[in-house]
Amino acid sequence: MRKKTIKQIKTAGVPSTVKVVFFGLGAVGSSMLICLSELAERDGVNIRFLVFTIDPIAAQESLYHAENFMNRVEMIGVKSFDPIFSYEEPYADMLADSVLLINAALPNFNEPIIELGLHIGAHTADLAADMYNKETSHSNVFTQYAYDYPLKKKGLASMINMGISPGITNFLIGEHIRYLTSSDRKELEIESIDLYLLEDIDADTVVFSWSPAVALEELSQHPKQLCDGKMVTFPPFTFALNYTFPHEQHSCRQYPLYQEELLSLHRTYPDIKTIRVFTGGYEVELVKILYQLNLLSKASVGNNSKLTVEAMVREVMPGMKKPRRIEDFLRSGVIRRAHFCAAAEIRVSEFVRNERQTSIQTVGLSFLRYQGLLNTPYAGATYIAYPTAVGAAILVWHTLGHIWEYPDSISGVVTGEELASLLPHSRIDAVRRDLVGWDINIFESVRDAENM
Repeated sequence: MRKKTIKQIKTAGVPSTVKVVFFGLGAVGSSMLICLSELAERDGVNIRFLVFTIDPIAAQESLYHAENFMNRVEMIGVKSFDPIFSYEEPYADMLADSVLLINAALPNFNEPIIELGLHIGAHTADLAADMYNKETSHSNVFTQYAYDYPLKKKGLASMINMGISPGITNFLIGEHIRYLTSSDRKELEIESIDLYLLEDIDADTVVFSWSPAVALEELSQHPKQLCDGKMVTFPPFTFALNYTFPHEQHSCRQYPLYQEELLSLHRTYPDIKTIRVFTGGYEVELVKILYQLNLLSKASVGNNSKLTVEAMVREVMPGMKKPRRIEDFLRSGVIRRAHFCAAAEIRVSEFVRNERQTSIQTVGLSFLRYQGLLNTPYAGATYIAYPTAVGAAILVWHTLGHIWEYPDSISGVVTGEELASLLPHSRIDAVRRDLVGWDINIFESVRDAENM
């Protein structure tokens, strides 16, 4: 009998056609689709995409540089996702043999998509959770976890909060904690995790990397941090500190941020008493100015009780630029420089040379080659959308690859840091190599906490 090639062994459990369904296809979803297509082509996997979108013109526009992949994409315009979630015809027939369902729209579609995945036997993935619903606010647990047992019972995985942060940041944190806890180190204790995020752009015009509405909503909330075992709430833009990121000459002002990373890490590592997330950069400073000028106030304007100051600001704020416009800005030099960076400082205490020593162990990533997206299928993506999409695609792809190779090895609701414990070292190395291959640099360092 002829020996199997390495590629045949690796893809032995891959379906003959991997059918991926997207719900929505905006800035992140389109780049994620392109990256999945590139990964599948490299690995010799036949992949097809079904896209359900409420705005097919905008979805088509987001793929305007992906002509080589369009023969793999079927775009379906719909007025609502509800008939799809209800498994009505003709959508039930379209969904047949789907392998993966991806929520690239809004977090409130996470649960209906998981339910649909359970019904048709497909894995699911999402990019963000609803942090502010009553259930999550009360329990500090994402609502997707309600489906953990049903998913495990059917051998299906729901990969939640994928992307660059959370997603890859938590994956790198999880990988490092796995290394720390698996080694023979005396009385090792992880005291805290501090995650610092930089979203910075130098441009001649206002360029939002995310929806301005999302930026206003997220940054003007009262942020929470886990401090010495207690969840503490702060006023917006208070308790700031300075942090110097790699490739940056000057320190950046960092503000407490309430984001998925916090709840995810707290659930996975309940013994770590302090977990904090900070953010800073161009958009943060812009929203801070609006907040301090009271332009995000819920107060009514004049005698019009229905019109608030915040609503008026939202109405006149410039929206996200279309991909062709973003590309024009980048090509013409209107956007001069952009940098996304995430650095997680893990404070570790252990016995070294018969005495307790505390070190700061940093893991992180950086995307600084924004200009390199020109003349690629990703031209027109923002400097945040691109790493978010690529990070999600790479982590999801290797998770699926492991599941195909070892069925039922991963099931239930899983996060980035949990995947770092569930995937073998060979897959973790492959994720790292692919991140670098798609221009996401990874850095690590260790320093003595007492010599700071």
